[in-house]
Amino acid sequence: MVSTPKAPKAPDPKQTAAAQTATNVDTAIANSGLSYVNQYTPDGALEYKTTGYQTMTDQNGKTYQIPIRSAYQTYSPENQAIYDQTQQTQLGLARLANDQTNKISGVLGTNVDLSSGNVDKYVNDHWQSGFNNQWDRDQASLDQSLADKGISMGSAAYDNAMRDFSTRKQAASDQYLGDMYSNAQNAILTERNQPLNEISALMSGSQVHQPSYVNSPTTQLPTVDQAGLINENYNQKMGQYNQQLAQSNAAMGGLFGLGGSLLGGWAMKSDRRLKEDIRRVGSLDNGLPVYAFRYKEGGPMQIGLMSDDVRKLHPEAVLEAADGFDRVDYERAVA
Repeated sequence: MVSTPKAPKAPDPKQTAAAQTATNVDTAIANSGLSYVNQYTPDGALEYKTTGYQTMTDQNGKTYQIPIRSAYQTYSPENQAIYDQTQQTQLGLARLANDQTNKISGVLGTNVDLSSGNVDKYVNDHWQSGFNNQWDRDQASLDQSLADKGISMGSAAYDNAMRDFSTRKQAASDQYLGDMYSNAQNAILTERNQPLNEISALMSGSQVHQPSYVNSPTTQLPTVDQAGLINENYNQKMGQYNQQLAQSNAAMGGLFGLGGSLLGGWAMKSDRRLKEDIRRVGSLDNGLPVYAFRYKEGGPMQIGLMSDDVRKLHPEAVLEAADGFDRVDYERAVA
């Protein structure tokens, strides 16, 4: 019988998945590499370098080496000099702050006392003496004025003058305390914040100008559909197989549908000399070639054997007729 074509082997899902994963990883690495663009500005530079690799294992156990990239930022020489000086200043301030730990800790560890009693005390400690001195001078001037007028101490006129003076002094004192209360509160807060403000001011000295970088354009390579290509190739092979199988079936049908051409078991006109457009289309299991051909006398395309081939393998299946052309017994030939 005519040999049957072999069906193509279906793609292994694991191998297909592994091929697709490898393609995806390669594409991802390529995209990553294209996205890392070194930048150089007057203020500094930004460079990317591969500093190692990370091992990734997929679900099939295959490992990949994924590059690890690091970003390195450098300043221009001028910015680097400012940075170095700033670092030295901050280091000196840190040492100074360490030396003044007790003082700073004492300030931060004490609550700010803005109670009326403490504010009044602050006014008395810092400004009350000046107020009192001024009124003492005014009282001495009043005493001298009364004496010049002949008003002696202990007289009714003297007592009335002193009473008026005391009333004015008390009113002035109340007004003074009210005016100075807000100033005292601000002064208390200023004394507390002064050491902190000094350190903050020192630390806010020359600042490094940070380089400004542009956003790098992202280039994306399309991922090759490796799995799709493998499956498409398989489908194409299956199409070729189905076509060959159809041809084989047609050949089989034509070969064994020769009943109409048999004469007493012998197929007429099996001689090669009677045929043209001869084309081999297959072979039998015993090795005999099978051909497609046309008879020289005309007619459609036929399928069959050639007597000269059959004679080599089964000479008993070939008969030379009286007309000088061979006949073939197909039953013996295919045995």
